[in-house]
Formats: sequence, structure tokens, C-alpha cells
Amino acid sequence: MCKCLAGNIACCCCSCAISMLVSIISTFLVVIIVVGLAVYFIYYYEQEDEVTKLTNKVTDSVQSSFDKIKDALSR
Repeated sequence: MCKCLAGNIACCCCSCAISMLVSIISTFLVVIIVVGLAVYFIYYYEQEDEVTKLTNKVTDSVQSSFDKIKDALSR
């Protein structure tokens, strides 16, 4: 069992040091993911709606162009 005290800054055994290091790294990863998601939803999520609208317009215009070509060829 580890004899390190909770108040110590430096760890006295390897397993305690590794577990503390993994804990710090996982905390930073969680913070980075949460901040990244917040930035995405604040700055880019609304712009995705504009991209979706533009994509739908382009898709509709391409379909209408193909329909016109199809009608012209079928005559």
C-alpha cells in the first residue's frame, strides 16, 4: 500500500506518481474537449445552418438542371 500522504506535493512511489500523472492528463483532456465543444457550438453551429441552406439550394438547382436536360432529350 502507498505510504504517500495526500498533502504531499511530490509522490514517494512510482504507482502513485503514475496515477497522479494520468489523473492530471485526463483532466486536461476533459477540459480541452469541453472548451472545444463550447467553441464549436458558439461560433460554428449557426454557420452550419447557412451551409445547409446553401447546399439545399445547390442540390435543387442541379436537380432542376438535370430535369431540364432530361426533358430536352426526351423531346
